[in-house]
Amino acid sequence: MRISLFTTLFLFFITCICQAQPANTRVPLPKQSSKASQWVDSVYNSLSLDEKIGQLFMVAAYSGGEKYNQAAIENLIQQYHIGGLIFMQGTAKEQAMQTNIYQTMSKVPLLIGMDAEWGLGMRLKGIYDMPRQLMMGAMQDSSLVYKMASAVANQCHRLGVHINFAPVIDVNNNPNNPVINFRSFGEDKYRVAMLGIQYMQGLQDNGVIACAKHFPGHGDTDVDSHKDLPEIKKTLKQLEDLELYPFKKLIANGIQSIMVAHLQIPSLEKNNNTPTTLSYNTVTSLLKEKMQYSGLVITDALNMKGVTKYYDPGEIDLKAFLAGNDILLFSEDVAIGIQKIKKEVSEKRLAESVKKILYAKYQVGLHTPLPIELYHIDDDINQYTSTLRFQIAQQAVTLLSDPYQVLDKVKKMNQYKIAYLGIGTSTNSTLASELKKIGIKNIQHSTPISDKEIEALVKKYKSFDAVLVGIHNMSGYPNQNFGLDQFEIKAIRALSKNKNTLNILMGNPYALKNFCDVQAGFVVSYDEADETQQVLSKILNGITQANGKLPVSICNQFKYGDGITSLRNNLGEINEYATIKKEYKESDSTRFVKKLTSRDYTLECCVSPSALNININELNKLDRFLEDCVQQNAFPGCRILVAKQGKVFYDKSFGYISKQSKNVVDINTVYDLASVTKVAATTIAIMKLYDEGKIDLNDKLGKYLSFTKGTDKEYLKIKDILTHQAGLKSWIPFYKETLDSMGQPRSDIYKNSPSGKYKIQVCKNLYMRSDWIDTMWNRILYSPLENRGRYVYSDLDFIFLQKVVERITHQSINEYVTEVFYKPLGLTRLNYLPKQTMGNAEIAPSEYDNYFRYQTIQGYVHDMGAAMMGGVAGHAGLFSTANDLAVLFQMLLNKGVYNGKRYFKESTVDLFTAKNSFISRRGLGFDKAEMNRSKGNPCSDNASSKTFGHQGFTGTCVWADPQEDLVFVFLSNRTYPTQDNKIIQRKNVRETAQTYIYKALGVTPK
Repeated sequence: MRISLFTTLFLFFITCICQAQPANTRVPLPKQSSKASQWVDSVYNSLSLDEKIGQLFMVAAYSGGEKYNQAAIENLIQQYHIGGLIFMQGTAKEQAMQTNIYQTMSKVPLLIGMDAEWGLGMRLKGIYDMPRQLMMGAMQDSSLVYKMASAVANQCHRLGVHINFAPVIDVNNNPNNPVINFRSFGEDKYRVAMLGIQYMQGLQDNGVIACAKHFPGHGDTDVDSHKDLPEIKKTLKQLEDLELYPFKKLIANGIQSIMVAHLQIPSLEKNNNTPTTLSYNTVTSLLKEKMQYSGLVITDALNMKGVTKYYDPGEIDLKAFLAGNDILLFSEDVAIGIQKIKKEVSEKRLAESVKKILYAKYQVGLHTPLPIELYHIDDDINQYTSTLRFQIAQQAVTLLSDPYQVLDKVKKMNQYKIAYLGIGTSTNSTLASELKKIGIKNIQHSTPISDKEIEALVKKYKSFDAVLVGIHNMSGYPNQNFGLDQFEIKAIRALSKNKNTLNILMGNPYALKNFCDVQAGFVVSYDEADETQQVLSKILNGITQANGKLPVSICNQFKYGDGITSLRNNLGEINEYATIKKEYKESDSTRFVKKLTSRDYTLECCVSPSALNININELNKLDRFLEDCVQQNAFPGCRILVAKQGKVFYDKSFGYISKQSKNVVDINTVYDLASVTKVAATTIAIMKLYDEGKIDLNDKLGKYLSFTKGTDKEYLKIKDILTHQAGLKSWIPFYKETLDSMGQPRSDIYKNSPSGKYKIQVCKNLYMRSDWIDTMWNRILYSPLENRGRYVYSDLDFIFLQKVVERITHQSINEYVTEVFYKPLGLTRLNYLPKQTMGNAEIAPSEYDNYFRYQTIQGYVHDMGAAMMGGVAGHAGLFSTANDLAVLFQMLLNKGVYNGKRYFKESTVDLFTAKNSFISRRGLGFDKAEMNRSKGNPCSDNASSKTFGHQGFTGTCVWADPQEDLVFVFLSNRTYPTQDNKIIQRKNVRETAQTYIYKALGVTPK
C-alpha cells in the first residue's frame, strides 16, 4: 500500500484532536462517536481478565540486530495478549513483515510505537535521519517543525506505526545533560512549548499519536536515567515556572499522550528511591488531577536503571500502573507483571486504562487494520528527508561572529588567498567538494595528533587571507566532549590566533564551551549531513544567508539568541545613504528617505509567518499540495517565494532539478523564465524609455524600425503591441523549415562547432548560420495581420519591442537591462545566457528535445525561436532564481523604488501595470488578474484587480498585488522531460498555490 492510500485512511483522525483550552481547565478526552464507543465496548467485553491486563503492555520488538526477538514476541502475543509493540533496531522491510505477521496473530490489533524523534532513521538501517530537535530550535520559522513532523507521520503510516514517542519538550537548561541535550529544542521554555506544539500538530494532524516527554521535565539533570536515577531538587513552584510550562501548553492544545520520566523529585515524592514513573503523587495527583490531563499516560522504558536499580521485574509494572500510568513500556517480565496486577487492581481501574488504549486504537484505524505493502518501502519512507534536511539547514545554520570578514573575502575570492582545512577527518567532505566547485583550490583535511603537527598547520595557514576551518565527525554527547580530542581543540585555538579564521562547528553547539575565550569567527551547523554542508557552502559563498539563532547559552561569548542574520547582497543590498547622497544634496537626504519609507520595502528574508499573523495551517496545506504535485510528476521540482510588505514569509523548495540528477532545488536554483521575460526584460526596458521621454506609446512602429516601412507592420502602435492587440500572429515555428526530411537540423544551416558564418549558438554543439536571422525577420515582416481588433497573445509583439529597445539604446536588450536594472539591484542570477556564469548543477533542465535539438536543454533557452536568436530575445531567454525575480517585482510594487534608488517615476509604474485595454484584461506588457471568471484567470481568484505579472510556458509565474503588498514567485520546470506534460495546467498548480497564500492571509475572492 502506497503513502497516498495510507494518508487517506487516516485523514479522519484529524477531527479527533483536542481543541486548545486554558491550561487550568480540564481537557476531556475527545468525544467518542457512537461507532467508536460501540467498538471499544464490544472489544473490551470480549476480553478475559488476562487479555485486558495484556493490553497495558507495550513490549520492545527487534526486527534485526543482536536483540532480534521474533520468536519471543510471537509467544508474548499468543500467551499474554500484549497490547502493543515498540519497535527498535532493524530494517523497514523486516519490520513491515513482522508487523504484518504480528497483527494477524493478535486477537486485538496491536498499537505499534517507535521512538522516532528525528524520524524512523533514528532506529532503522537504510532510513535517513531527519535533523535533531536542537537544530530545529535554532530556526526562526516554526512552520518547518510542523512540516518535518508531518513527514515523520507519513513515514509512520507507511510502516504501520501508530504512535511516535515525540516530541521531547524538556527544557534543556543544563549543558551537561547526558540524555536530553540535543534532543531538546533548547533552553527557552516558550520556544520549547511553541515548537513542541508544531511537532505535536504535525503528527496528530496526520493521524499519528504524539507523545510529549519526559514529564515532569528531564532537562535539568546531569545523570542518565538509563544508568541511574537522576535527582532534581526544585520546589513545585520552580517546576511549574519552568519544567511544567511546555507540558501545560501541549495539554491545552490537545496532546494525546504523555510519557513519564524516571526522576527523583523530593518536592513531588517524599519516599526515597521512588521515581516519578512509580509515583502516584506525580502521575495521578499532579498530571491527571491538578493539571487535568485525560489522555494516555505512558511510562518511560521500565528496563532503565532509573527504576530497575530499586525494584524487581513485575513489581515495577504493578507500581507504575497503580501510580496512574496507562501503558507500561518495555516491561522486563510481562508474565509476572500481569499476575501482580491481576491480584491487586480493581476492574474499575483496569477499565479506565484499557478503554483509553482501545479508543486510541480505534482513532488510528485499528478497527479496520490493513497489511503493509513491502514494495519500495525504503524509497517511500526516505522520499522527503533530503529536501527537508536542506530546508531546515537553510533556516538553522547560525553565524555567531566573523571578526576577520572571512565571508566577505570568500565572496571576493579572486582578490584573496583562501583555504579550507577540515579538522577531525582525513577524507574529503561534501563541504570541501562544494567549495572546490566555487573556486577554492587550497583544501586539506587533517587529524592532528601532536603539538608538532599543530605548529606546522599554524605556520602553513598564517599566510592566507582567510581560512575556513571545518570541524568534522563530532559527537552529540558532553561526556565525550562532543567528539573533540585535546589535539583538535588545541589546533582550532592555535589556528584562530592567526586572525584569519572562520571556524565551522558541524555538531552540537555546546562544544563551543571549549572556545569561549577564542577571538575568531564561528558558524554552527548542528550536524554535518550532506544537505547541511551544501547549505554551508552557499552561505560561505554569499549566495544565501545564515538565518539561525543559538537555541542555548554556552558562555558570555555565546549566548541564547545570538546569531547574525544580515541579508547581505544576495537580495540586492545597496548602501542606501551613499546612493541618496550621490543623487541628492546631503541636506535633502533625510527628507528623501522619509518620503520613501512608506513604499520602499526591501526584501527581508525569512520572517516567521506567525509574526505577520499568517495562518500557518494554510501554508502547511500548500506544502502538502506541492509535495503531491512533485509526486504526481507535475514537475521534477519547484521553488516558491512570497513576500508581504517586503517580508519573505514563505520561501521553500520542493523536489529536484530533475529526477535523474537528484540535485535538490534550493535558493540557488535557476529556472528558464520563458515568457516572464516579456515583463522582466522587455516591458521594463520600454517603461524606462517611456519614463525618459524616448518613446511615445502612440507612435507607430515605423518611427523606430525603418526596416518595417513598406510593410503592414509600419503602422502598428506601440501601445497595441504591448497589449497584444496589434493583429500579429501568436508565433511562428521558425525551426521547422530548418529541418531536413528526416527531421534533423539541416547541414547547410547548422554546424556542430562555431566557424565562419556559423556563429549563433542555439544549444550545446549546435551553431546556426548568422544570416538565417534575416530569414526569420523576413518571415515576421511578411506574416499576415490576421487578428486586427482582437486580443491574441503573441511572441512576435515582443520580438518587435526588443528591436525597438535596441535601436533606441544602441545596446543589446541583454546589456541594457543588466546595466540599468539587474546590476544596480544586485541581481547576479537574473540574466540571459546563464551558461556563461554558472554550471549545470545550478540550472534546472527545461526539456529533453527530441524534435529539433535532440538533447537535454539545460542552460540554453527552451523557446525554439529565442534559441535561434542566440538565446537573447524579447519574448524569452531570461533565467532567474526566485530571489532575484522577487527583488525586481518588489521594486515595481514599491512604485519604482528599491533600497533608496528610483528606477521609474511612480506614474510610469501606475500606467503600465493598470488595465489598458477595452477588449482584454491586459496591462501594458503585464498580464493582469481576470475579473470576469468565465474567461479563466491566470492567477488566483483571490487576487485583486490591481494585480500584475506574467506566466511562463516552462511552468513559471510572478505576480505583484499592490492591494495586499504581496509578491508571489513560482518557478518550476514542468516541461522536463517533455513539454507535453500538462499536469500543471490541469491541476491549476500555480493558481492554486497562490490561493493558499491568500487564504493564509485571510483574503477572500474579489
